Amino acid sequence: MDLKLKGKVALVTGTGSQIGFGKGIAVKLAEEGCDVICADIDLKGAEQTAAAVENLGRKSMALEVDIADRSRVDAAVARALKTFDHIDVLVNCAGRASGIRPFVEITQDMWDIDININLRGTMNVTQALLPQMLARGYGKIVNFSTHAAHQPTGLAGAAVYVAAKSGTVMFSKTLAGEVGTKGININIIAPGPGATNFHRISGGDPQMAKLVDNLAKEGKTTTPEDIANAVAFLVSDVSSKLSGQVLEVSAPMGRDRG
Repeated sequence: MDLKLKGKVALVTGTGSQIGFGKGIAVKLAEEGCDVICADIDLKGAEQTAAAVENLGRKSMALEVDIADRSRVDAAVARALKTFDHIDVLVNCAGRASGIRPFVEITQDMWDIDININLRGTMNVTQALLPQMLARGYGKIVNFSTHAAHQPTGLAGAAVYVAAKSGTVMFSKTLAGEVGTKGININIIAPGPGATNFHRISGGDPQMAKLVDNLAKEGKTTTPEDIANAVAFLVSDVSSKLSGQVLEVSAPMGRDRG
């Protein structure tokens, strides 16, 4: 199927990890014909992903940005627009978790990690980029929730993280309604546990890392390819009638995990 993405320009956050969802998305979009701006707080990793995009014959650039810092987001977006003139697609993949522990043990600093990166960070990048999409009357945005936010009891030990991701869902749905008549589609992906380094480099939580390793052995983890294929569909004109939707991408594993 031709997704009609050739010649589009995409900005993808969270592209630093070489086994992460962000890199998988960037590479898939390049394969579909997009030029890709690779953003991450880890500049070296973003540069590696940008090189992978260029190896596919597409243009790319790497941006170092802390999405929780609005001034840095604005500066990064300005650099990207100076180089590429416009951006058609935004994928807010960057995220972080402070770890798994009882709510009564979670500190304010941990709240800041979960909320400022997952919710505020997504809002920062979206608001910085949205004006040029509105001016052009065209844009595709995909934000990220988590499979756990759509379970009856969330995920024990991750109350603030799941709350932030749930907030991202309602932010996305509400904004989709606000800009939907102006040529902009906004959708949400909710991944299940991924075969990535997320629970090592983000929260560093041994319990969750072990759970993900066990799920991987059972073939029950979500892969970067799974997520990338879903993103490519949602940012294409093939899915132009979809907006404000949550797409859960997770291997079947029962309702007690997430």
